[in-house]
Amino acid sequence: MRLYILRHGQAESYRRDDASRQLVASGRAEVSATVTRQSALMGALAIWSSPYIRAQQTAGIAAEVLGVTAGISRTLSELTPEGSPGAVIDEVYRSGLDALLLVSHQPLVSCLLDALCGPSDQHGMKTASLACVECDVVAADLGHLQWLVHP
Repeated sequence: MRLYILRHGQAESYRRDDASRQLVASGRAEVSATVTRQSALMGALAIWSSPYIRAQQTAGIAAEVLGVTAGISRTLSELTPEGSPGAVIDEVYRSGLDALLLVSHQPLVSCLLDALCGPSDQHGMKTASLACVECDVVAADLGHLQWLVHP
């Protein structure tokens, strides 16, 4: 399986209702640029997103750039900032998909890379950072980081 992990683009300033924060114009542009730059390497895939607005918007931009006609395939509550990497890995494993883009937040995105590929100080993800992990079996410590790009 090829698992792509995308952190949402730059969003509005933090506020009490964190889930409703939206992407700002520069955040939309950085997501589009990052996904466009890597699109030739990504191919056909499904997209799962956090329920938070900024992640949904990011997933929508990625779907448009990649030509994913079904848009966001699934909204997954485990993809919130405080989500459990283990729970996400279990969901991905059960999916049986060959290629999947996950759109989420810090700290989950970096923790997910650590869980899949082993801890590393190289797994820090800025807004609109995109990683590709190759997994023969989707399980902790069995992934191989193919690339990690930043806007």
